[in-house]
Amino acid sequence: MPRAPWLTGAEPTLERAASDKLATDARRERLQVRGLEGLPVNQERARVELAEGERALRSSRPPNGRRWGQLAKHDDAVDKATQRHAQAQHALQQAEQRLQEAPAEDARTLADWFARGERGKRPASSLYERERERGAARLLVDAAALELDAALARRLQHVEQHREKMTEDARRDVEQAQERLLEQARQLPRLRDELLAARGALEWAATFPELTPVLGTPSMAALGLKAPVEQTLGVTAQLPYTALIDAIEADALALAHAHTPTVANALGAARQATPASEAMWTSDPRAQAWGRQELERARKLAEYQDPTRLAAEAADFRPDPAGV
Repeated sequence: MPRAPWLTGAEPTLERAASDKLATDARRERLQVRGLEGLPVNQERARVELAEGERALRSSRPPNGRRWGQLAKHDDAVDKATQRHAQAQHALQQAEQRLQEAPAEDARTLADWFARGERGKRPASSLYERERERGAARLLVDAAALELDAALARRLQHVEQHREKMTEDARRDVEQAQERLLEQARQLPRLRDELLAARGALEWAATFPELTPVLGTPSMAALGLKAPVEQTLGVTAQLPYTALIDAIEADALALAHAHTPTVANALGAARQATPASEAMWTSDPRAQAWGRQELERARKLAEYQDPTRLAAEAADFRPDPAGV
């Protein structure tokens, strides 16, 4: 690697000094912009995008259309303000379009005046008037945005003030919906038995007085036939029909009570964090306690599965003299 001229005692040339300065500036520029490639250059545009994202969050509605009386009034106010803001934005877009078209239209108007022999008053430029129209439209957008933000702020304040009651109402809705689903699931075995009986009567009527062979196993899902179970559940093993009912009940339980950690924390039902659910340092007391619990559980499982222990227990087994 060549040494710099000044290290050898010679003064660097002007070209060398300029080259070194360019390289230094380039390195400094790369350091300054490193990690910022994804950020928008237009800071005003970034502010607008962040504001729109916040508005979208504050405008969200319950997925099931659940409407509380007072909240519905705030929703109506937000809807009206949103519509007014959208109309103002549309008007601004039209004003900006007319402003962009102004130079070309003014040139055509002036060309027509020249073609008429410059008779009459010379056409005035519309550019400045359209700039004023664009400014007025932009002011209307800003005013509509302020109105919308105020309506959203009032709505947010209302939810925060009544969150506890609204949460209880929604929790009651969940419990009632879960109970209705389970009630319907409990009716399925009885309805299925009715279908099996009707099927038996159909087969008897079609084949009497011949002996009707039994197809499959009535207690299994789809009579234990492979194709229907594989096509719907993706498994080839026979499934007891009761297992399907258990799956429906487990589905209802998950829908009613399984939540993300964020929601669980908000509902006061968060599970204790462990290294299995989130990243932890080994020095974390929670990780150490969890490790001890898992070690003890593994030890008990190993003792239970120990062949020597199982043989000893079998040797100690004595039949009941009463034969029970």
